[in-house]
Amino acid sequence: MRVLLLLAVLVCGGATAADVNLAAASNLNQVLPALIKNFAARYPQYDISVSYGASGTLSQQISRGAPYDIFLSASPKYVDYLARLGFVVKRHPFARGKLVLYYNQRFSPPPSGLRDLLRNEVTRVVIANPEYAPYGKAAVYCFKYYGIYEKIKNKLIFASNVSQAAQMAAHGADAALIALPLAQHRALAKSGNYLVLPGVCNTALLEEVALINRTKPAQLFFNYLSSSEAAAILRSYGYETP
Repeated sequence: MRVLLLLAVLVCGGATAADVNLAAASNLNQVLPALIKNFAARYPQYDISVSYGASGTLSQQISRGAPYDIFLSASPKYVDYLARLGFVVKRHPFARGKLVLYYNQRFSPPPSGLRDLLRNEVTRVVIANPEYAPYGKAAVYCFKYYGIYEKIKNKLIFASNVSQAAQMAAHGADAALIALPLAQHRALAKSGNYLVLPGVCNTALLEEVALINRTKPAQLFFNYLSSSEAAAILRSYGYETP
């Protein structure tokens, strides 16, 4: 329970008066602390604050004047939106996420693919809200690609973001489509297992970082995300890197 509460706190954080305020897609809440720690070893003089949420929600907050310096989005779509409004100074892709099928360990035999979600005993499948969250949108695309969306849509439960979907899976949902690093968290490992879904389900999960405010510490962190050190950390958490 202590770990799950920590996940909830991470998701609900708000921007504070730090040297660098990050708005980050919630799928990053496992890897970003490691990236920040590595960055702090280089630049210990700077404080970094992080707020996690769905990429669409965070982009709306930035468009309304939320004081973020950097936006880490799970999809270029939301960076495009801010760029059209004139908020983006610089941008570049830094990772590609992986969507996984997480399922409760009580199922026997365990699912071997998405079609197993059509089994009668599977009644609650959690995904992030596709209106705001790229991982939720990728999940819907994947269901449609494999021709099961119409059969499964009545089983779907929408979480506000992919991290909340992971929490709901840990609390007993039958299955969830979530980000790989979240499925690997020890809290979920105790209650279930996962399958990495085929690449066709991940094509839209190109993660981009956008520099919003041209301050020195913000530019340093923006540049750091394209470093070999950052790429190695991202890969260790299951992300692909450019």
